[in-house]
Amino acid sequence: MVEHQLHQADDGGSSPTSPLQVQEITLKEAKPFILKWHYSHVVPTGKNIFFGWFQEDTLYAVADYGVGVNPYQAAFLNRTIGTVVVTSKTLVELKRLCRSEPRRESDPLTRFLKVCHLLLRKRGYAGVVSFSDPEQGHSGGIYKAANFTHLGTTNSKWHVVGADGVKRHRRYPYRYAKRNGVDMKTARDELGLVRVQTKPKDRWFLNIAKPSR
Repeated sequence: MVEHQLHQADDGGSSPTSPLQVQEITLKEAKPFILKWHYSHVVPTGKNIFFGWFQEDTLYAVADYGVGVNPYQAAFLNRTIGTVVVTSKTLVELKRLCRSEPRRESDPLTRFLKVCHLLLRKRGYAGVVSFSDPEQGHSGGIYKAANFTHLGTTNSKWHVVGADGVKRHRRYPYRYAKRNGVDMKTARDELGLVRVQTKPKDRWFLNIAKPSR
């Protein structure tokens, strides 16, 4: 059973229309919301920590934090920043952030993230990393507003796309090639796939550790 936590706060901005009520929620609660409101319509697998922002008992926004796919991310961030700020155990990735419509102008998502990060810090996390995808029209504005630091971009990746325009993972033709004893080009041709190189994603980092005295 997930232990729910409730926190109310005001970030000092414009007067909110309702108290900021943030609590940890379960996968069962978060999944339908993310499937509906996040552009990916996918809930990440693996260990996740979900927070929900409730307004008058209605779920308005969800944030999903978890372990990233890159096991060397913490070391890379430390090298980029020039000092040790996180370890693999104290770094968490913001994987999904979404809200319902209509947007409430007086309740920006930065208020939600602020409380999420306070709760994560209490659990021992020291840093949050996230990525914005320009191919989805995201410039990282929410991260700028939430005081994240831009730390360059990721490398471009290759994917394959079918005639129906649906992107498939590069392992799809690889498995086909192994199963049928053909090379990758033949596998892509027989499956009707073309290679597409994605744009680099922007990397954002926020130090949430309690300042040392």
